[in-house]
Amino acid sequence: MINNLTEKTLNLFSKKTKGRILQESLLLFNDQTFNLTTTAKIAKSSNVLEGSLWYHFNSKKDLLIEHLNLFSSSLKTSLKNLKDGDKKRVIEKLLSVYGILWDFRYIFRDSFEPYEKKDEKLSKLLKQTNTLLDEFVDDVLEYSNEIKIIEIDKNDLNEISELVLIVGKHWLDYSKKKYPEESNQLLKKRGVNLLIKVLYPYLNLESKKIIDSIYEPT
Repeated sequence: MINNLTEKTLNLFSKKTKGRILQESLLLFNDQTFNLTTTAKIAKSSNVLEGSLWYHFNSKKDLLIEHLNLFSSSLKTSLKNLKDGDKKRVIEKLLSVYGILWDFRYIFRDSFEPYEKKDEKLSKLLKQTNTLLDEFVDDVLEYSNEIKIIEIDKNDLNEISELVLIVGKHWLDYSKKKYPEESNQLLKKRGVNLLIKVLYPYLNLESKKIIDSIYEPT
């Protein structure tokens, strides 16, 4: 399978059997959805026997839980050293987060309702992951407003944050349905481009120059 994961996400996986299964299952879930991906497909793509998969994971649900934890860890790492006043770094971090979101897109795209009904802990973990992403966007936008990357009335910040999250999360599903023949890389880039368009009217001149210098729109 073609590997479309960012370098940051690839570094989350070890080269050992368990890491390889986690990486290949993530790629398959993203490409074929969680529900349509069988353990046999995962084992074949990971180049292991299905028994080896069961040795490390009792079910597909366990793979989902591992992915949720990896996503949360990666997102929290992105927050480190963010608030140092460097406008370019903050903008780069904000745009790079979409790469993480895209790498784990099945988590926000697919439905896990049957599993959630049977597993309260999983349901809680899914809600915590969504809340973490929501709070991350709120926090970064608020800080961006403080250091004058964007200039938005504080009363409007919540609405802008919601628009960013709507584009960020729902483009994952909508893009593949509308443009089924397009590559994942192009769809991801279009997603970033949409996020920039949401924020662009609120960027000051300096911030617009920074974005124009580091990002080439589709």
